[in-house]
Amino acid sequence: MKVLLIILSVLVLLSGIRLLSSDGGLAEYLSLKLRLAEVQQQLDSQQAVNDLLKKEVQDLQAGTDAIETLARQRLGMIGKNEVFIQLLEIPPSSVSAPVPDIEAISIQENPLPINPLEP
Repeated sequence: MKVLLIILSVLVLLSGIRLLSSDGGLAEYLSLKLRLAEVQQQLDSQQAVNDLLKKEVQDLQAGTDAIETLARQRLGMIGKNEVFIQLLEIPPSSVSAPVPDIEAISIQENPLPINPLEP
């Protein structure tokens, strides 16, 4: 009976070592599980992009409104009775205020005291 317990104990110990080893063990399983989660997230984001592209293709095939919108945005298309107005944004670093002329500014002293409580 003791021999059978020792043999079973050794087999359990060997199977535990095999389970915890890096070659097909628990560590490899956990790393593959993390990698699977990353790949699934990438797949979901690519699926969302594909859905948007599929919707855009369907809009382009269905009517001229989407084509006209794309032509306006990307190619600068203007209709026959439309006026084109372009707004330019000037970066704040290139705008400079005029330098004040110090000699032209006259400084006058206030005849009233600053603190009315002082005599």
